[in-house]
Amino acid sequence: MARRTARANLLSEPRGDFIIGEYPLPEPAPGTVLMKIELCGICGTDVHTWHASADAVGCEYPISLGHEISGTVAALGEGVTTDYVGQPLKVGDRIGVCPAIHCHKCYYCTIAKTPEKCTDWKTYGTWPRADQEPHFTGGYGDYLYIHDPNSVFLKTNTSAERTAFLEPMAVVVHSLLHANIKPGDTVVVQGSGPIGLLTIACCKTAGAARLIATGRRNRKRLKLARKIGADLTMCHADMPDPKDRKEFVFDNSLNLVGADIVINTVGTCDGFAECLDFVRNSGTIVEVGNFVDSGTFAFDPCRDLLEKGIRIVGSFDNEAEHFVRSLPLVADARIPLEELITHRVPLGDVQRSLDAVSQGRKLDGKEVVKVMMDPGLPERG
Repeated sequence: MARRTARANLLSEPRGDFIIGEYPLPEPAPGTVLMKIELCGICGTDVHTWHASADAVGCEYPISLGHEISGTVAALGEGVTTDYVGQPLKVGDRIGVCPAIHCHKCYYCTIAKTPEKCTDWKTYGTWPRADQEPHFTGGYGDYLYIHDPNSVFLKTNTSAERTAFLEPMAVVVHSLLHANIKPGDTVVVQGSGPIGLLTIACCKTAGAARLIATGRRNRKRLKLARKIGADLTMCHADMPDPKDRKEFVFDNSLNLVGADIVINTVGTCDGFAECLDFVRNSGTIVEVGNFVDSGTFAFDPCRDLLEKGIRIVGSFDNEAEHFVRSLPLVADARIPLEELITHRVPLGDVQRSLDAVSQGRKLDGKEVVKVMMDPGLPERG
């Protein structure tokens, strides 16, 4: 009997095309899970990977992208009876998966307790030679084969839409643990993209008393920022002078001395550099946005760091703890995650969607906040 096949949309080469192929579905080996994908978020990180050189990515092509994945258990390998935290698991249950896979053996996993720095790190979502077995190693497809023994997957009790936010929410949780927000703090969230909006939604829960959100020009995102928790918003298009933006932050900080915490979710040097203007003396900057190399800028260690006495923390990626802490957040109906989803597209529209995100363009005539790939949608004629 011929094996069943399913689709995966693979990036052919650096700056290349996404090509849909049909591949045989695996029979789950012991300890593995076959996941039927319901939704996969289109992420800016995938834009950077698409545009990066082969040396920067460090993978042999073609590669499978897509890492913000929700789906249901299609088949369980022998011995798999629970998820990562021990919840009973059966075929049909909805799960989310932590795309990063850590070895649990290296110095960073065992001694430093920072597994996101694992020296043998790999991930569903940038898997090399993805046209070869085991296939189905990224979220842009019909299935994900969760085959690595160190994989982390979690049963969820919420919708496919909310489960698809589990990975970006874990990025946010990681940054908030670094931020250590205290009651009464003024917090600036630099940027109102998907990660920025999720950060805004969670900062009040974390204790922020006043929350200021910034954005460049997408007014739909800033309107959403106000709806989900920002007390004030600041649009660069309305306030093009950096001096005016700094004055706005200081005038609206509760203690009139600048932000206690600034969380940068903007993936540019300029975005991070402006955080130095917003933060008060002895405050904290958490850097999230520059996930890939976006260049350098002038930095004076005396004036910008020592004299101000600030703390700058890089918050890179996420790991199992952050996923577990994110479960109640994605299930919390007070956080209107569904309103962030502006587009649902079929598998064949991955490249078109990534291009719109890359260019900051409208997609199908609408401003983009979050695009979800739904492999169940019919392809365009």
